[in-house]
Amino acid sequence: MIINGDEYELLLKNMDIIPTSDFLPTTINFWNNANQVQIFKLENAILLVLFNPPFGDAFSHLLVNNLTDNLIAIASQKTKELNIAKLKISYSQSDCKQVFINDLLPETDEFEYIYNLSDLALLQGSKYKKQRNAYAKAIKENSELTIEISDLASINDKIEIKQFCQDCMQIKSDRNHANEPNLQREWLAFQKCIDLSSGLNLKIMKLYANQKLSGLLIYEEFNKEWIVGHFFKTYLGLGMYLLNQLSIALSEQGFKYFNFQEDRGVESLRYFKQQLNPAFHLKTYSIAL
Repeated sequence: MIINGDEYELLLKNMDIIPTSDFLPTTINFWNNANQVQIFKLENAILLVLFNPPFGDAFSHLLVNNLTDNLIAIASQKTKELNIAKLKISYSQSDCKQVFINDLLPETDEFEYIYNLSDLALLQGSKYKKQRNAYAKAIKENSELTIEISDLASINDKIEIKQFCQDCMQIKSDRNHANEPNLQREWLAFQKCIDLSSGLNLKIMKLYANQKLSGLLIYEEFNKEWIVGHFFKTYLGLGMYLLNQLSIALSEQGFKYFNFQEDRGVESLRYFKQQLNPAFHLKTYSIAL
């Protein structure tokens, strides 16, 4: 059954599956709007067919050549085995005459980080020693740390948020001595998030250090147990403090899990997310046409 975006979001929120950040309607709007997307309801999961990179005739080729049934059959079987609903289509123009879809292949370097919010709130045990030290250092080096949580749509003047994010990205660009394409994509996605926020159910936690905006995390309450992080920016040294305060606040509201999305191949980000001791990784799987 083909469903639209609103039906997809409602189905996901009421199904006992892991929310996959890349396939949430919000994320598609920010990052993947140029790709052609089709959504199918399977027996026990949702399949979002995403062409990446997009080719002009890829979607019509899939339908014209009756590959949809084969795709759904494979996806239905694999999601039963893997309890996962994050599947991507890999497509190239040289494959135009191919009739059958091959097997499901794991993407070894692409996965999302899933955390127990209670772990990040308590920071207990030797595995969180570095994080406790970072938390203590943030308090010691800043005379005043305050947290604000609000609906992103309720913030009328978003200039402060955009400027802060732009400053963070400029610092990263200067540190790497390059204007990375990924930073440009992220900046465009962030601006789109801010501009579209009036129609989206997004939250923002802002961290002020010494009365200056010094960190933010834009996130989505997926259902009563899960949140998905979309954008996370802090000045050096304040990331752990922000994550801890967010985890405490959300744990008190009954949330259990935090999907911190992929690291998109950025080594420093991968190191940071691994050091936070994820409960598990949500792997990405692709189907090759």
